Amino acid sequence: MSSHASTPLNNASNAHCHFKILSTQVAQVSHYNDPVPQTGWKTVVLPHNWDMDWRNYSGTAWYKIIWQRQCASKLDQQQPAAFLIDRINMAGAVYHNGELLWQDESLVEPLSRSWNMPRMWTLLASTIHTDRNEILVKVVGVHTQASGINNIEFSSVDDITQLYKRLVLERRSTYVINLIITLVLGLMGLFIWLFRRKESAFGWFALTSFFWIGFISNILMTKPIPLTDTLMTARLNLILLLGYVYCLCLFSWRFAHKNFKKTEYFLLGLTIIFSVILFITPVTYLREVSLFCFLYSCTVFLSNCLFFQWLAFKNRNAEVLFLAAIFLIFIIIAIHDLTIRHVDINAFFWTPFAAPFTSLAISCILAWRIAQNINQVELFNQNLSHTVEKVTVDLEHSLNKKYQLEINNIRLQERLNLSHELHDGLGGSISRSMILLDLNEHVDKAQMMSMLKLLRNDLRQVIDMGSSVGAKIPDTPILWAAPIRHRFVQIFEEMDIESIWQIPPTWVTTPAPLQCLTLARVAEEALNNIVKHSQASLVQVSLIEIENHILILEIQDNGCGFDPLSVQQGFHVGLQSMQVRIKRLGGEFEMHSTQGETTIRATLHILKDLSSHSLS
Repeated sequence: MSSHASTPLNNASNAHCHFKILSTQVAQVSHYNDPVPQTGWKTVVLPHNWDMDWRNYSGTAWYKIIWQRQCASKLDQQQPAAFLIDRINMAGAVYHNGELLWQDESLVEPLSRSWNMPRMWTLLASTIHTDRNEILVKVVGVHTQASGINNIEFSSVDDITQLYKRLVLERRSTYVINLIITLVLGLMGLFIWLFRRKESAFGWFALTSFFWIGFISNILMTKPIPLTDTLMTARLNLILLLGYVYCLCLFSWRFAHKNFKKTEYFLLGLTIIFSVILFITPVTYLREVSLFCFLYSCTVFLSNCLFFQWLAFKNRNAEVLFLAAIFLIFIIIAIHDLTIRHVDINAFFWTPFAAPFTSLAISCILAWRIAQNINQVELFNQNLSHTVEKVTVDLEHSLNKKYQLEINNIRLQERLNLSHELHDGLGGSISRSMILLDLNEHVDKAQMMSMLKLLRNDLRQVIDMGSSVGAKIPDTPILWAAPIRHRFVQIFEEMDIESIWQIPPTWVTTPAPLQCLTLARVAEEALNNIVKHSQASLVQVSLIEIENHILILEIQDNGCGFDPLSVQQGFHVGLQSMQVRIKRLGGEFEMHSTQGETTIRATLHILKDLSSHSLS
């Protein structure tokens, strides 16, 4: 289509009717409520920007478009027609042949925002004149914002509807889709960063997304923004663009695992400085400052796209290379749109469709990174599972080895225990029998049978009491001492040794089986040593329990005594055996010996459970 006056519309005709714009004029008015001016009209060509004729003008202007429809037949002339205005910047109202068709919500600050909203109207045949028709468009604009109107198209309802749908898709729907996708991805990146602060790329991606949402919201908004004016909205929009470019740089660098601290601080400083300048710049210089900030943002954006190609080449990571390809597409789109804009303002631009594609592509990259992290976690879990299984098998083998060692140790301890029992019990009985045989030259059969029975009983006792497990505790101390007293009193009488036994009638606190067995063995060994070595004439045996459940066995004699130091040097196996037995139960063993007095004292704390102590 050509927008020159009196030139037929190339694409604004159908098979039966032709539409022609006869003239396009514009005129200023002093106030937005002023009526259509009668004078001051100037012929212009659409699209028309106020800066072409009235630089730095803010206010209201009327556009007058005279058009004509010519149809082949009267039936065709009775069909409705339609027209579309590409853009009205910023707000306005539209009249056809003196009748108001539409008006923006607000024609005063804060203004409505029709600058990116195509609008179409259907005209009934009864409202269309056969010779000439008049479209009046009132536009309220602000300087620095390219105020004015774009192309106007006349054609059949179907053609205009198709054109309207295409423009809505390009200028509205694609941005809405982009906004929704960006919002979802931004929230996803934010939540990932909140739960895992090490993933700083996700945090910067969230900030980038939110700045972009704020920026493209300016494209979608049509209603006035409360508490602000048009120029303040433009300032804020450029600040959002500056923040978007800065965050995009940091997102891309963190995504490639790079840090450029000096450059980052430099860009942050420039972003803050330019944002402050945009806020405080007077209206007179706002156009130049806005243009500079926009060009700065475009320069940083394109420079980062080019720089990231080098980062991807050095990195060679699949996801970084993919993002580099996206940035390369940005460069191609920017070059294409800037090139064709100078040729045909109504040409098809790629930028509106690049935004959703970009968001989806970045979402794919982030999904790829998440998938890689999940794969790494799964691989780690598999390795961990294999490691746990291996460690479990090794631990099972170790426990089996430990169990076998414990069994072997128990066997050795039982053997050692058996050796002690044989020495202290059966060995003592054999020694006594040898002493009796030595003292009596004539031993009759009855005495020999008595000694053999004694040896047999001692052997049974060794077998029965080799371990305290399952052993019965004597009901009273007297029953505990009875076997020992019976054996040694007979020997003492034959050797003219007086013995005194002080044994309590009952247990105050019942000792454990192992304690009873240990004290019995200590008593037998001590009395056996008295018989063999002491040459004593008096022996005293006492068993008492004092407070705090302490049991004391004390054996005294008035014999020749011995050197206690020789016991520590290993010259008396029996005394060492007694000492070891008592100490293994956590008790105390004391020996005091001089000429005429020897005392053996064993002290034990009475415990019900001695399972933790060795049986040896």
